[in-house]
Amino acid sequence: MTATSVRTRRDARSVTRGFRPDIQALRALAVMSVMLYHLWPNRLTGGFVGVDVFFVISGYLITSHLIRERAKTGRIALGTFWARRAARLLPASLLVLALVGVATLVWVPNALWPQFFGDVTASALYVQNWHLLFDSVDYLAADNLASPVQHFWTLSAEEQFYVMLPLLMVLSMWLFRKLPWRTVMLVAIAVATVASFIYSVVQVELAPSAAYFSTFTRAWEFGAGALLAFAPAITRARPGNVVAGIGVAMILASVVVYTGETSFPGIAALLPVIGTVLAIWGGAPSLLAPFGRVTPIAMLGRVSYAVYLWHWAFIVIVPYATGVPLTTLHKLGIAAVSIALAWLSTRYVEDRVRTSKKLLSGRRPRTIAIWSAAGMACVLAISLGSTTMLRASEQSTLEAQEQLVDEQPDCFGAQGIDPELAPCENPELDDAPLVPALSEIEKDDANAAECWAGPEIADLNMCSFGPMDSDTHVVALGDSHNNAMLTAYEAAADELGWRIDVAGHAGCSWTDEDLSLATDEQTASCASWRDSVAEYVHTADDVDAYVVASRGGETDADDEQVAGMVSAWAARPDTSIPVLALLDNPYFGDSPVTCISEDPATAAERCAKPQDEVLLDDGKKRAVEEDPNATLLDLTPYYCADGVCPPVIGGVVVYRDSHHVTATYAGSSRFVVNDPAVAGIHAT
Repeated sequence: MTATSVRTRRDARSVTRGFRPDIQALRALAVMSVMLYHLWPNRLTGGFVGVDVFFVISGYLITSHLIRERAKTGRIALGTFWARRAARLLPASLLVLALVGVATLVWVPNALWPQFFGDVTASALYVQNWHLLFDSVDYLAADNLASPVQHFWTLSAEEQFYVMLPLLMVLSMWLFRKLPWRTVMLVAIAVATVASFIYSVVQVELAPSAAYFSTFTRAWEFGAGALLAFAPAITRARPGNVVAGIGVAMILASVVVYTGETSFPGIAALLPVIGTVLAIWGGAPSLLAPFGRVTPIAMLGRVSYAVYLWHWAFIVIVPYATGVPLTTLHKLGIAAVSIALAWLSTRYVEDRVRTSKKLLSGRRPRTIAIWSAAGMACVLAISLGSTTMLRASEQSTLEAQEQLVDEQPDCFGAQGIDPELAPCENPELDDAPLVPALSEIEKDDANAAECWAGPEIADLNMCSFGPMDSDTHVVALGDSHNNAMLTAYEAAADELGWRIDVAGHAGCSWTDEDLSLATDEQTASCASWRDSVAEYVHTADDVDAYVVASRGGETDADDEQVAGMVSAWAARPDTSIPVLALLDNPYFGDSPVTCISEDPATAAERCAKPQDEVLLDDGKKRAVEEDPNATLLDLTPYYCADGVCPPVIGGVVVYRDSHHVTATYAGSSRFVVNDPAVAGIHAT
């Protein structure tokens, strides 16, 4: 008997016992790919495909288990299956969520608590992927910072698969109970897998951001592993080595070649998914098995789930705890600590809970469900309780802030930097709380439905400020940067006695440039909205001026953006009607709110950025030069002074995220009124 045949038989016995050293090696490869990608995203650019490797492994192992159960008992006990999954997965995940909640309370600025604890809540309920999906297509939430539990989206998708797969198998067997159950299962899973793949390919083109997180665009990856469970196993070492070798090569190729720009999942995901299928199909006799028996690799594969749980939380939390960006030393420490904690939590939490008869081992599904619900409730108590207490503790501060807004003391907000009032100093503001409250700052948005069209709305909704019978009629058009100025428009209308109409659309403005939004539906709604704007401009006969305001972007505008504005403005029938192009406000890149919350008293100087770094060319200055009756409305002096742009001016927080002006700041002064271009309209 040869050594190869002895190893083959030994591996076959390992499969019978349920241990697959080759799969442990795959798990180790997957988790290291993900962790290294998260730590050094510019080095291992495609490491995110490790998630897809996990999905295929899960689909294969769970389906194999359910097939064996059906063959052995004649049924699939759904309650028992789900109870085992809960006992296996929840202890470690709930522990990490609870500790992240505590760490957030200790180190993370409370301005971020609503977002971070919102993610903790979604993760505890295993709907984090849908939470992120909705944020990805929400124009106003797209700039949210990464949270320490954002990576739980994959666990949410996996748990949803654990619910849907056995239900699909049981339902299909019940509907076609007169047919062979294996055939019925195979066909049902195959149909669902193909449907999910087609949907994934379509959605990646229509809505790439949303497609990344959707359970329905990812289900085919689990399904690919599930279908493999019906395939005959490869039991000979040589063909197993060839098949597994090809599979591993495909995985490694995707890890090295893919980048964040790769359209994913869709067709691109076939490479790591098929590679994982081949690597598993190669079987226990394959070349992966010896690697899976090497102690460090075997250990890493065994604790891979826990490594995945821990590492990302450290990546996000450590900079808040240390006050400095991650260094190479920090990253090496995070990798080491994550693996160490993964081993400890696997052995003393996960294994202890599910194998101890004093805890969950042998318990009825109902009992496990109760304990699972209790654990989730504890996490939710930390999450929801923290944000509730924050709002309660800030109630007196909120009342003081409301008084400041109502009274508008000297040098408040934009008055503090107004060139006409400089130097403007009010010692009373030094001891007053910043306005608005940082924990509520995302709500400091005066936008209203009557003058706003969301990402998928095509209607030209227009609201009015000032007297409707005014002799001066101005129309302000643009995206969320336009509608962020509502309080300023309202103040101008009141002071000048003008009628100012405002209409905005998410991510859309008055331009002929081809705009591409998060989904095809959003792009189409933007196009329809712009058509409505063009029709309005063509037919309106009582407009004295148009104000155009829009986000410039994260880089300087190109010639196409400039040409799009010039072309759209030129279509107005009466070109003697002036266009006032509102130069975009500074773009901070990262939300300054986090920096402000670290020490509000020093934020104005400490968190300020050089004007030449944050004031980008949005193309409007060049566009007005090509239109004989267009004027630049430059409010830069109300955002920046002496070459520096502070995020706090006159006791008011200027930005509610990286680029949207707060409603409080926009309405804190009549700075729009003072501009010479506005005065020119008034004189006319």
